[in-house]
Amino acid sequence: MWKCSNRFRVLLLITGLCVVGTACRRDMQDQPKMKPYRGTTFFNDGLSARQPIAGTVPRGFLRTDTEFYTGKKSASSASPQSTAENPFADDVDAFPFPITDKTVERGRERYDIFCVVCHGMTGNGDGMIVRRGFRRAASFNDDRLRQAPVGHYFDAITNGWGAMPSYAAQIPVQDRWAIIAYIRALQLSQQNPNAQPGASPVPGATPGPAASPAASPSPSAGGHD
Repeated sequence: MWKCSNRFRVLLLITGLCVVGTACRRDMQDQPKMKPYRGTTFFNDGLSARQPIAGTVPRGFLRTDTEFYTGKKSASSASPQSTAENPFADDVDAFPFPITDKTVERGRERYDIFCVVCHGMTGNGDGMIVRRGFRRAASFNDDRLRQAPVGHYFDAITNGWGAMPSYAAQIPVQDRWAIIAYIRALQLSQQNPNAQPGASPVPGATPGPAASPAASPSPSAGGHD
């Protein structure tokens, strides 16, 4: 009788400990945390998100190559002309890396995804949504844009232009240059529809051997600092 009673007490104690332990358990979804864009009284500025420490650069964002990442001339190569005299004075005139057939083909793929709906298959600004009533897009075949440097196109893709929004979040830097290379090819084809593919280099491009994988960085490469 004593053994049975003692065993019952032990089981009762274990059960009680399990209940208490379960009551103190905290699930991950219930733990204290800061949700994006939610304010807080913990910090003096009222923001839950913290700003980067001054003078620090996130890994992969050093970006010392100004021309590659901005399409603008570096301080050492900047033109003395003012933007009033030449609106493209600060834009680079040449691609920052050699252009190959692979680069242009990548640009065609990205152009068909992001640009063709507004600018059209031939770059005339008559894409499908324009035909459906949206504001007409710029034609790459106008003399003004034919003469515009490649840096202007990079600036427009990165920061937006007119009714066109910024595509910086959707299109990586390398792909922006690839799209511009394809736009140059489109302009060439529309200027001389009878021209054979490969008969003339992309305007503003530094030729590179198409068969050499080192001639053009991979479109998905992100290590260009």
